[in-house]
Amino acid sequence: MTSSAAVGVPFLYLLFGLFVASALISFLLRSWPRLVALAGSGIAAGAAAWIGLVDFERPLWVLPTGWTVDLTARLTLSGYTFQLQAGNAPIVGTTLGIAALALLLNALINLDSNFPALAWILVAGYAGMALMAAGPTAPPLIAPVLLIILTALGVFALQGGRLAPALGPLRTLMPPLLAAPLFLVAAWYVEQIPLNPQDVAITQIAGTLLGLGLLLLLAPFPLHAATPATAEVAPPAAMLFVTLLYQLAVLYLAGQLLTTYPFVFSQTDWPIWMGAFGLVTAVWGGLAAIGAVHAGRLWAYAALHDWGLIILALSVPGVRSWTLVLFLFALRAISMFTTGAGLTVLEAHLGTLDLRRMFGVGSRLPWNSAAFLLGGLGLVGFPLTAGFAGHWAALQSLAEVDWRPAAVVLAASGGAILGFVRAARIMFGHLENRAVPRERPLSIAMAVLSLAVMIAVAVAPQILSDFIGRALAAFG
Repeated sequence: MTSSAAVGVPFLYLLFGLFVASALISFLLRSWPRLVALAGSGIAAGAAAWIGLVDFERPLWVLPTGWTVDLTARLTLSGYTFQLQAGNAPIVGTTLGIAALALLLNALINLDSNFPALAWILVAGYAGMALMAAGPTAPPLIAPVLLIILTALGVFALQGGRLAPALGPLRTLMPPLLAAPLFLVAAWYVEQIPLNPQDVAITQIAGTLLGLGLLLLLAPFPLHAATPATAEVAPPAAMLFVTLLYQLAVLYLAGQLLTTYPFVFSQTDWPIWMGAFGLVTAVWGGLAAIGAVHAGRLWAYAALHDWGLIILALSVPGVRSWTLVLFLFALRAISMFTTGAGLTVLEAHLGTLDLRRMFGVGSRLPWNSAAFLLGGLGLVGFPLTAGFAGHWAALQSLAEVDWRPAAVVLAASGGAILGFVRAARIMFGHLENRAVPRERPLSIAMAVLSLAVMIAVAVAPQILSDFIGRALAAFG
């Protein structure tokens, strides 16, 4: 190694430098929103692939200049240590992948010129939370406080520069605001456990507080109201981005908690709470979808049904459970992107997503109407969609323990399917929107690409095996 190779560059400096530079450039060039969003999508996808190729057995990269990049170098800020590890690299990569999808949708039909800059700020925050390795307070215990800050920033992205009421986006703050005090009190009890190892009550109180706080962060029924209310007013790209990033962060936090503090699972009734609230959430999402009169709300209720099933899967311990959770989440991202792509174009052409004003729109916008319908059906596990394999595996896993919850979830998914069948009858029925302009080649290409990915995953779900195998490392 040459002498110049002694100059080492910590990888995290490059990564956060990329985030800061991307946010700043996106803001300064916001007069060219489509170009900025498209470039940002490419950069985020490239960074995600870059992190996915990291080999932790060879932590030093030698650049052509002779400098070295230390992949595992630590960064310390305010007493907290940040470090890229094999356990958190898949989370950072997935965060960037979600950003790439959202920015691609924003480039398709520009609705908010400030979204790319906000997106990079949120990516930096969520990536930083995943990279936090140590600190004065254990990272899993301080995470809800960080989620409050990131969710507050997400409200601006969800508002999207629109004049619509912000009540829905503001409701997204409720879960972390309610959970943070429980985590902070639990942190004090966790510190007392080594001092009084024989006192079982301290462990039970700490486990109960952490379990209840985590349940609040998962936002099941009845804390679900923010999802449909936000989907009715927020741009689909922002809804996709903020929802998936928050839920990925909460799932990663759940993995950290259950690995670091196993008493949450073993010494409390947390699995029972999760099972009960997950079941109610899945049922309510399916039933509420039947009468939805707004395409955004229909999308949200289908996503809520899918999220309830993920919460149900979390209530079962073991590696098999986490494999199923990650599989469901990957399918969820694919289905939500497909639905979001369709909704983005439908809203841009119609000026509304009210189903009562969408009669016959399928004859003018067939590809994006199909993307909306099939993506939504994927969220409820309809056959030949991306979500079918995951939902079927989850129902089989539930039925092995007790067939009744599985039957209830299946019936609820039938309700959501009826909601989409009703929407399909409206959209492909009698034409009442002759003035609606037809799809442009770019929007058709996006819809076809998203549908092709969905069908490919539906036919061969094993193509996600490598991603799930890598992601399992992040969940202990």
